[in-house]
Amino acid sequence: MRLAPALLCVATCTACSPIIPDKTIELTANQSISYASALGLAAAAVAAYYIVDPLAPNWEVVEAKVADNRWRLALRKKNFTTGGDGEAIMLLHRHAERLAETQGYRSYQVLQWQEGVQSDMPLAHRWARGEVELREYMPPIPEGDLPGTAS
Repeated sequence: MRLAPALLCVATCTACSPIIPDKTIELTANQSISYASALGLAAAAVAAYYIVDPLAPNWEVVEAKVADNRWRLALRKKNFTTGGDGEAIMLLHRHAERLAETQGYRSYQVLQWQEGVQSDMPLAHRWARGEVELREYMPPIPEGDLPGTAS
């Protein structure tokens, strides 16, 4: 119902005079574009930018802990991209390396890897799944046992 006052205002304003002036922008001596067409082009460009979102990451990564040292990674590529089809395995390795570092492990091993295309309507998207096992746990060193510290 909050839309009704806005529509009433627009209807009142359009009865008085047009919202977009009936003027043109002279591009060259022989070419011009109306204000309405320029506004339509700008709106289409903003809508396309919003849908494609070129600054967003190409892949969404969801991490799930399966066991103390096992993680399942699910990757989903966004629908509108320009490239990045072969980067899923690199992304898996990057996330596995980060997980190993933050969880206190020296290395990791990829146990499973799958990738494919999900044919959703109206647009298909790429997906990938992997499971990694973190290896060689490094227990944290207590503060007083660090080299160069007096105890």
